[in-house]
Amino acid sequence: MLRLADHPKRRASFARYPVITVTSLSDPFDDDMLAVVRAEFRHHAKFGRKLHVIDLDQVSGPGSAIFRLLITALRTVREVGGDVRLVSTRPAMRRMLKISALDRVFSVHFTVKDAVMAFRELAAEEAS
Repeated sequence: MLRLADHPKRRASFARYPVITVTSLSDPFDDDMLAVVRAEFRHHAKFGRKLHVIDLDQVSGPGSAIFRLLITALRTVREVGGDVRLVSTRPAMRRMLKISALDRVFSVHFTVKDAVMAFRELAAEEAS
């Protein structure tokens, strides 16, 4: 299996908080990269990484590969009881998330910090 770290056109990066994985996507994002990032999400889910934040701010615009990745990522982590939050400050991306009704499926935040804090608040509520 080709891992993202080994991919010659690496256009995504992953950062890990204690229980949250942050994925930052960047252009150009094509079908080849989609396959690599899908594999990464499956790998994360397999090893218990259930909470994910996907940062879309480095992607110039919405495209079918991005939307396919979002749906695949959500399905993958929800199968193991996880969730995905999105980050975007770009008006065009936020507009397309709204038009496609993905803003009803995903919680969309303006910063990675906001998305991470939303997960932490959810965990605190569940613990109470």
